[in-house]
Amino acid sequence: MSLSEVPRPAVVYGFAGVIPFAAGTLGAWLLPPEEAGLALSAQMAYAACILSFMGAVHWGLAMAGVGATDTRAAMTWERLGWSVMPALVAWASMLLPALPGLVVLMVTFALLFHGDLMAIRLGLAPPWYRFLRRPLTVMVIICLGLSLIRLLLASGY
Repeated sequence: MSLSEVPRPAVVYGFAGVIPFAAGTLGAWLLPPEEAGLALSAQMAYAACILSFMGAVHWGLAMAGVGATDTRAAMTWERLGWSVMPALVAWASMLLPALPGLVVLMVTFALLFHGDLMAIRLGLAPPWYRFLRRPLTVMVIICLGLSLIRLLLASGY
C-alpha cells in the first residue's frame, strides 16, 4: 500500500492542511521581527487546532465502532482518553512561552503518530492512514522545527 491508495479527498485536504504550517515558518523567517512573532503565534495556534482534530479522529473511529464488534465495545476509557490527550496537551502548549511551546507541539505530533501506528496495528484505524500520516507528520515537525530554529536564532541562543 502507498499514498496512491489513500482516499483522494484525505490526501488533498491533508496536504492542504500543511500550508498554514509552511506559511507560519516562512513568516517566522522572512517577516520583520514584530510580524514574525505574529506568524509564529498563528502557527502555534493552528498546530494546537490540528492536534485537537487529530485526537478527534480517534474519538470518531471509536464512535463508528472501528476495531470492535459494536460501537459500545469500541468506546473504552483508554481509547477515548487517547483521543482527548492531544487537545489537552495542545491547549497547555499555548499557555507556555513560544520556545517550550514549540517543543511540546513537535513532541506531541511525533507521539501522536506513534499512537496512530499502534492503533493501525490493532485494527483501530484503517491501514491506509499510516501512508497519509507519515509524510504529513514529517512536514509538520520540519515546519515547527524550522520555526523553533528561527526563534532560537532571534533570541540569541
